[in-house]
Amino acid sequence: MSFRHLLVCFLALCLGSCQVSAQAPATDTPEVPTAVQSSPTPSDAEAIFTVVPQSAKDFLARGMAHSARGRRDEALADFTAAIERDPTLAEAYFQRGVLNFDQNTALALLDFNTAVSLAPENAEYIHWRGRAHSWTDNHAAALQAYTRAIELNPEVADYYFWRGAAYAFEQDQQAAIADYNQAIRLNPNIGDYYHWRGMAYTALGDFDRAIADHTRAIELAGRVAEYYFGRGRAYHSKGLLDVALSDYTRAIELNSERADYYFWRGILFRDGGNPAVAREDLQRAAELGSDAAREQLANLP
Repeated sequence: MSFRHLLVCFLALCLGSCQVSAQAPATDTPEVPTAVQSSPTPSDAEAIFTVVPQSAKDFLARGMAHSARGRRDEALADFTAAIERDPTLAEAYFQRGVLNFDQNTALALLDFNTAVSLAPENAEYIHWRGRAHSWTDNHAAALQAYTRAIELNPEVADYYFWRGAAYAFEQDQQAAIADYNQAIRLNPNIGDYYHWRGMAYTALGDFDRAIADHTRAIELAGRVAEYYFGRGRAYHSKGLLDVALSDYTRAIELNSERADYYFWRGILFRDGGNPAVAREDLQRAAELGSDAAREQLANLP
């Protein structure tokens, strides 16, 4: 099972093998941007496409312009052309790695490794290598990369956030919270930072702090299903079923394709003595691929 799938239940593992307990939260992996612009685009945005590139840096610049416009294939071709003309151009490997990240993370990791070997003091290259290690389930290497990125540039909030997520996956919630605290100190306006800290607090049984963090995340970016679901898990764990139900329902309204949202609402209905409605939610969760929901359906009266 891959990192991104395991992260759906890693916090539940902190509390016992993803058992159906009100204290087994779940979460998603943080979102990854599809492109990085680490150098400015030309002032005349379209002029770059009217000139035939000659040098490696010309191809790199045009590739970044293509990338900024969502033209993945054209950008990849230009980054590859840049590398062919200058195999020491670290930025071209890095940009190609970012574009390949979602579709072929192992290939992206190769490019990040090359970029780091060419520019070993570039914190952003090292940070992205950490992300690739996370996605390929090499968590020790990911933590090492994030830590090195922080050493090189300790003022980037995202570096702490991603290291915190890696610690959380490794079930070290206290270390995760310490990194989330640093991320929030550096940038207090990112909902994900509060959301993930809230999940760590739920895993530790500190439900009031978890609720406060998820609420702050919702205040910063209200229409995010995962934030309502996270708060619902904390309310559910605390035994506040009515408000938990409201948050689960809001999460489903915002994203009706998540099996775990229906699963946990179904568990809430089951525990509240409403097996008929619980069956409906668990059946929907099973249709969306939840094995745990199928097991629960078999045990319903």
